[in-house]
Amino acid sequence: MKIALILLLTSLTTWAKPIPIQLGGYEFPPYVINRGGTYEGLTLDLIALLNQKQNKYVFSFVPTTTYRRYHDLKSSRYQIMAFESKTWGWTPGTVESSKIFRHGAEVFVAHKDKAKNQSYFDDLHNKTIKCMQGYHYGFLGFSTSSAALKGFNVEFTNTLDGNIRSVVMKRADIAMVTKEYLDIYLKTHPEERAKLMVSTKYDQLYDLGILVSKEQKAISVAEVNRLIDIIIHDGSWSALLKEKGIEEFRD
Repeated sequence: MKIALILLLTSLTTWAKPIPIQLGGYEFPPYVINRGGTYEGLTLDLIALLNQKQNKYVFSFVPTTTYRRYHDLKSSRYQIMAFESKTWGWTPGTVESSKIFRHGAEVFVAHKDKAKNQSYFDDLHNKTIKCMQGYHYGFLGFSTSSAALKGFNVEFTNTLDGNIRSVVMKRADIAMVTKEYLDIYLKTHPEERAKLMVSTKYDQLYDLGILVSKEQKAISVAEVNRLIDIIIHDGSWSALLKEKGIEEFRD
């Protein structure tokens, strides 16, 4: 009897132990921001929220890069990736997507001394354009090949802040900026709002969810959707966006 009780307690303890889930992310402000090896952003906030709202799983962050993310998923460094789209270079059949719970956009930003009105963004040739390394842009046909870049003066960097500042200081004509990050940037740099012209047209629109590797068994898309529903229905997700100064996107 005593042995059976011990086995039962051991079984219950094992069953109750949270399942570890590694969530990958690469620098993609405002979702993942790398500040000298310390990571922050909405992805990390989402992980904290998910860990707070349930105890079946324990989520942790695994940093990767735009180029390495495919290999790292295949090698099981992580099982899921938030704020990602299946259309961004993923091999068909390797991942499934959760429900979409974040909509985003890429916008053009210029200094008002140069951009007198929205027509400034109609012709991008012969303008210095700051872009992020590893990203794909609509005006380039979502390619970084030499053929796509021909006729454009594009400079690739690794910092959105630096790209925006280049426009503010008139060192570049245009910066390509994630609209969600621009919301945060202007909240923390309100003095620069009057200097900047933001395009009313979008370079691209994207629908973001959580990608789940098909090769792992730790968590299903249905479970991910259930967790997303929890933070949406209790208002904690919208409260987080409001706290960060990120507007609910409407196309």
